[in-house]
Amino acid sequence: MNTPMLLTMFKDKPKEETHEGNLRRNFFRWFRVIFGVGLVMTAGYFFWQRQTRVVSRVGYINAELINIYAPITGVLKLERVDVGDELPEGRLIGSVTNERNPQIEIDVENLRSRLMIAKNQLRSVNERLNSRQRLVDFLTEKANSQATLDIEFFRANLNRARSELSQAQANLNLARKEAERFTRLAQEGAVPQQRADQAIAELRTAEALVRSRKAEVDRSISALNATQQGLQLDSARTFSFPEIRLLDLQREITDLTQEKREIEVSILVLEKELRNAQQQLNLQREAKLKSPIKAVVWSVNLRTGKLGVPIGAGTPIMQLLDCQEVWATALVAEQENRRLRLGQPAEVRLLDGTNRVYKGRVRSIRGGVGRVNAGVDVAVPPNELVRNELEVQVTLDDRGEELSAGRFCSVGQSVEVIFP
Repeated sequence: MNTPMLLTMFKDKPKEETHEGNLRRNFFRWFRVIFGVGLVMTAGYFFWQRQTRVVSRVGYINAELINIYAPITGVLKLERVDVGDELPEGRLIGSVTNERNPQIEIDVENLRSRLMIAKNQLRSVNERLNSRQRLVDFLTEKANSQATLDIEFFRANLNRARSELSQAQANLNLARKEAERFTRLAQEGAVPQQRADQAIAELRTAEALVRSRKAEVDRSISALNATQQGLQLDSARTFSFPEIRLLDLQREITDLTQEKREIEVSILVLEKELRNAQQQLNLQREAKLKSPIKAVVWSVNLRTGKLGVPIGAGTPIMQLLDCQEVWATALVAEQENRRLRLGQPAEVRLLDGTNRVYKGRVRSIRGGVGRVNAGVDVAVPPNELVRNELEVQVTLDDRGEELSAGRFCSVGQSVEVIFP
């Protein structure tokens, strides 16, 4: 290579290096500018987020606990139930048995004895009623026969009186004709006046007899009507023995019927008391423990084995977790109280690395956390060491399968609650 060419190459090299340096400086200059703008925008975004939303300091998934207590005193035998088991509604958990309960057994036996006595009394009253009713039927039949005979008797008297009246009327007609004939003959002088007077006297006697027979017929008709109505006109009303006995029996039947009703009411009351006492005895002898709802076993206080363990009434046995009642509990500074309201939307983010987010709404805001006893019926009570914070409960709109029973409904898991 000749010398001029070498000189030319050495002269162009510094110019190329100067151009590359300018590009590099420009690149870093713009990088610093863009990075600074990004930092400012990031700081502005976080400042804006700080001003427009509230974020909980501490949060966790919570749920309601159901305590199962021994309903009676006795021996507890639990089924095979482990912590974390999912129990369907109505699932048998165990039973408490108590074969001896002297007081209730004595009450049941007393009620049975009283009920037996009342039934015997009712049976006796029914027998007496039946016997009285049979006697009433018998005497009624006799009284009806007596009334029939009386009616026939007075009807016969009426017929006889009417026959005698007819005979008396015939005699009256004859006497009237005789009186007229003898009176005419006496006027003609054919017979003495004495005979005419005798014929007139006989006419007067016949007329009186007709009047008497008419009165007898009227009296017989009245007597027959009275007898048909059960009355008596000849003298003061006197009852026959069947009628008198019927009146006595009617009073006895009325009294017995009233007594029967009272005994029947007493029997109904005793039967109801006996059923209640028997039911109470059965409940005291054995009480089944069942899951009230679909739940998860949170804790088991006792292990009974096959033989069971003696317990008293009200002894806590286990706790069940209600996975249908799951919410998020968030602790927020009291300064944010003015920015929170009931029904406010919220976002619950799991802090398990998955960053799953659930939507929810504020259902309660409680102040004084750490100064009041609260949350004794929940799985995770508030932290009592925290001061000047609010306990905010957020109902989850859609829990999904992540909050299933297999993981205790994720109760106790840490979350971050954001309130826009």
